[in-house]
Amino acid sequence: MRNVQTFFLTAIILLLAPTYLLAGPVLIGDPSPVTELQPTKFVVVIDGVAHDVFPEQYPDGSSRLRYDLGEIADGVHTAKVKAVNSVRGLESAEIAISFRKTGSQIVRIKDEAEKLPPTRTFKGYLRDER
Repeated sequence: MRNVQTFFLTAIILLLAPTYLLAGPVLIGDPSPVTELQPTKFVVVIDGVAHDVFPEQYPDGSSRLRYDLGEIADGVHTAKVKAVNSVRGLESAEIAISFRKTGSQIVRIKDEAEKLPPTRTFKGYLRDER
C-alpha cells in the first residue's frame, strides 16, 4: 500500500512540476546584495497604473523583484520600477522599460538613447587592429 501511495505522489509531482516551469512572462530584477539595504517593496507602474509588489526573499537575506506580466493585455507597454524601503523612507531612482507583449512572448523595445557603445575592446581579434 505504501508503494502505491509513493508512486501516486511521485506521479502527481512529476505532472504538476512542469506547470510551474512553464509559467507566463514575468518581470524579474537582479537580487539585492545582502550587504546593502533591502527593499521592503517595489512600486511597478505599468501604463500609468501603480502596483505595490513585495520582494521575493531568499534564505541568504537577499531579495529581488518578481512581477507576473501574464494578466497584461497584448500590445506595447511601458513599465516603471523603483525600489522602496519604507522603514527608512528611501526610494531608488525609477527605471523605465518598454516592451511588446504578444501572448506569453515579451520583446523589449530599446530606445536609441538606451543603446550603449561597447565598453571594452579585444585587441588583436579584428584584422585592422594587428
